[in-house]
Amino acid sequence: MAAPTKLSKLENTHYLGVYADHLQGYEDKPFTLLEIGIAEGDSLRYWRDRYPKATVIGIDINDCPVDDDSGRIHTYQGKQQDTGLLDRIRRTHAPDGIDIVIDDGSHIGHYTRQTFWHLMNHHLKPGGLYFIEDWGTGYWPQYEDGRYFSPRAVGPTAGEKLFSALGKTGIVKNNAFLSKVANTLEFKSLARRIPSHDFGMVGFVKELVDEAGAPDATDARFGRSPQRASMFDFMQISVGHVVIRKAKPKPAAPEAENETPAV
Repeated sequence: MAAPTKLSKLENTHYLGVYADHLQGYEDKPFTLLEIGIAEGDSLRYWRDRYPKATVIGIDINDCPVDDDSGRIHTYQGKQQDTGLLDRIRRTHAPDGIDIVIDDGSHIGHYTRQTFWHLMNHHLKPGGLYFIEDWGTGYWPQYEDGRYFSPRAVGPTAGEKLFSALGKTGIVKNNAFLSKVANTLEFKSLARRIPSHDFGMVGFVKELVDEAGAPDATDARFGRSPQRASMFDFMQISVGHVVIRKAKPKPAAPEAENETPAV
């Protein structure tokens, strides 16, 4: 099934605004940017010109040569989920790690997920930024893994309404024990799950939300321990765009109170 035509990021003022906000200060420093899905290469030339010290790397499933006199643009033909290709790019161009990743590739949740976790676990620098474009394709059945979204009505459950009304009756309201029982039954009748849309890119973004919530999900008091920190120290979701910053390792605590950590 053919995917619908979409605007280039260079025509999308929202996307450009997100990049401008998060890449402030990169204009004068060397860094490595990997973009997945480059079409005709316009965005690679844009990154090259806007960030004059950047090494710009592009991957596309189609052949994608880009004219470049600076020697700072490098392109590769291949699938985004080809982890061997991603490893080779790291070894060749970013032995110390990749600073910025932009995934504008397949917009298929399964492939985007494979690419993300491989780069996040192995190649993105701590403090590095990962941008995912067009996650809303999960709402489009024109994509292989997309489906139409069917919103659910918002409101109380039948049990919630019953016990709430019961708690307002005179005989219950004026009796502390019965009032407590009615309140308890009302809480027990709340919906435990909020129906949502779990297809394609939307489902993958919700997996990223789970990672952002790792400290609570693994809280020893309420979650499933052992507790651990999230791999992210920042996550922003906006229309069509997800931005994640990889957390930096926290310094080890001193072994003893009187011991001074090395500086």
